[in-house]
Amino acid sequence: MNKSKSINEGEFRTTPDTTYTTIRAPTRDDVFEALSNRRRRYALHHLKQIDSGGPVELSDVSTQVAAWELGSEPGSLSYGDRKNVHTSLYQFHAPKMDELGLIHYDQRRGTVELTEYGQELDVYLETVSGRQIPWSIYFFLLSLGATVLVTLAWLNFYPFSVVSDVAVAEFVAITFLFSSSVFAYHNRYSMRVGNEGPPPEVDD
Repeated sequence: MNKSKSINEGEFRTTPDTTYTTIRAPTRDDVFEALSNRRRRYALHHLKQIDSGGPVELSDVSTQVAAWELGSEPGSLSYGDRKNVHTSLYQFHAPKMDELGLIHYDQRRGTVELTEYGQELDVYLETVSGRQIPWSIYFFLLSLGATVLVTLAWLNFYPFSVVSDVAVAEFVAITFLFSSSVFAYHNRYSMRVGNEGPPPEVDD
């Protein structure tokens, strides 16, 4: 039976052979490194979709990844198509995602399983750096600013006293419309995983 306990630096998991592996929380750079490769993105997308709650055969994952790459159905793939993808996942991509803390990869059994960090991958994608802020905070600040703006206009503070209420309302509406459009575009084309259907780039 597998046992695990959480610690500050990560998670210690007991494997069937009683060895211990330290799983640290992936950094933002780790997540974007994993998602920088299309084949890894497709594999994570599929694992999050099926949400099996346990190990999954790597061969099944590679079959779906190959189907998305070739724009085909899994059942119509040739042996060579499946073999090419399976070999790269088995030898390189699965070990890499395991190293980055997003999956548990049992090479001997040929199975993969999302870690708790892999299951929360979208949370990590919300983490941004430098001069950027998460969309949730952006819309909160935008709403707060709009409230202050409308209040000042209602109280006739200068320069709002010389601007019509309709103009203020139009400015607020246009600002929200523009922000919502950018948000929709970002959600459509950003590296999101686990949504229904194939990865967004497959449809492009």
